[in-house]
Amino acid sequence: MSQKVIQDLIRSSFPDLNKSSLEAFAACAVLVHAKKGTELIAEGKRHKHFYLMVEGSAKTFYVKDGKEICTWFAFDEEVLATIKTFNDRSSNESIVLLEDSTLVQFETSSVKALAASNLELSHLLNALLTEHALFLEEKLYQLQFMSSQERYKALIAAAPEVLQRVTLTDIASYLGVSRETLSRIRKNK
Repeated sequence: MSQKVIQDLIRSSFPDLNKSSLEAFAACAVLVHAKKGTELIAEGKRHKHFYLMVEGSAKTFYVKDGKEICTWFAFDEEVLATIKTFNDRSSNESIVLLEDSTLVQFETSSVKALAASNLELSHLLNALLTEHALFLEEKLYQLQFMSSQERYKALIAAAPEVLQRVTLTDIASYLGVSRETLSRIRKNK
């Protein structure tokens, strides 16, 4: 795949990158096509990559007592990583594709080395980490202070495509409710 195609895909998500930063960032990446069910990051393992979802969807989850507990969903133009693997540690969670997907795969160590000498990419990584921290803060707030009905409404407002692209079982898991409770919530919306 040509670097120009990868650069165009990166530019669609990060339009403010200057040409030299974009070229350097793209040089750390390859384009991959993966099938539904592909595990990008596995619990208990270290991973050398993070991803930009070009087209497709994924879920992140923990496993407790043999049951998947979904923590978030990713769709087009979202970054896929775990903080632990980004810091060269074993992940506590897994990321699996929910659809056949196209992704830009970045080599983490190369991007981090580049960011050490490229202020613009350093700012980009900082912005991505800040965005993730804000997401986690909002999720914690929702879990502590919102009812399951309010969390459902917030999920649909933030990602309306979730109902077409994610199973009701995974949505219920994300909300921390049973499928039956999710059915009642959906009837009463």
